[in-house]
Amino acid sequence: MRIAIVILPFLFVPLLAQDASAAMKYKRYPHCPEGPVTMVTCECHIGTTGRFHYCHAGHFCHSLDGSCRP
Repeated sequence: MRIAIVILPFLFVPLLAQDASAAMKYKRYPHCPEGPVTMVTCECHIGTTGRFHYCHAGHFCHSLDGSCRP
């Protein structure tokens, strides 16, 4: 019985950590405004669709095609 009490936490802790790692892996950033980007990192979206490209400060976000160019 003691062995079961010791072993059970080691079996269930990885299952709990799996959800936390998924939240870190798929982090979302705020939407970029059309034009020059001043945020460190943001998402340049293609119109109103869910498709986007990551854009960084100093680049230019084009909402027609979702591209981010220097």
